[in-house]
Amino acid sequence: MRAPSAMPAEKIDAFVSEHAGWIRKQFTAYERRAERFSSVREGQTILLDGKECPLVCGVARNSEKGGTVYLKNMRGAQAFFIKTRAFLLVEKTAALSRRAGLYPEDVSVRDFKARWGSCDAQKRIKLNWRLLMLPPELQEYVIAHELCHIAHLDHSPAFWAEVAKIIPDFAKRKRALKEYSFLTLLYR
Repeated sequence: MRAPSAMPAEKIDAFVSEHAGWIRKQFTAYERRAERFSSVREGQTILLDGKECPLVCGVARNSEKGGTVYLKNMRGAQAFFIKTRAFLLVEKTAALSRRAGLYPEDVSVRDFKARWGSCDAQKRIKLNWRLLMLPPELQEYVIAHELCHIAHLDHSPAFWAEVAKIIPDFAKRKRALKEYSFLTLLYR
C-alpha cells in the first residue's frame, strides 16, 4: 500500500481496516492468476492462441513441431512469433476492419512494454506481438479497441459505444485481458 509520507498512521490503519475485504479479494485474485500461468512464467510452456504448449529452449533455431515450441532462448520468442504468426494479426485486423467499417492506414506488429496496441491520429495501428499468445476472443477485443480509435481518439462514452457495436461483450473481454498482463514482462 502506498500513502503520502505526511499521512498519519491512524488514517492508514483505518483505511486498511475499512477495505480489508477488498484487499483480501485482490490478493486472492493475484495468487490465482499467478498459479494459473506458473508454467508459462517458469518457461516450461508458452501460450499460442491462449493454449499452453510445451516449450524447449537451447536449440539451434526457433521452430514449432507437433505442438511444441523450440526457441534458441526466451528472447527468441519475439522473432518466432513475428516470423511465423504476425501476418495473422494483420489478417484479423483487415477482417474486423471490413466488419466494422473502420479502415486503418497501416497495421504493424511491434514490441510494446506495457500495452497491447495503439492507434494514432494518422490511423496507424500498432499491435503488440504478444497478442498472438492470447485467446482469439481477446485478440479480437484488442483489435476492435484499436480500430475504434480511428473514429474516436479517446475513451469517451462514444468510443465505448463504438466498441460495443463490434464486440457486445467487450467489458467481459476487457476484464479477462487483465489475467494476461504478465506477458508484457516476459520474453525480454
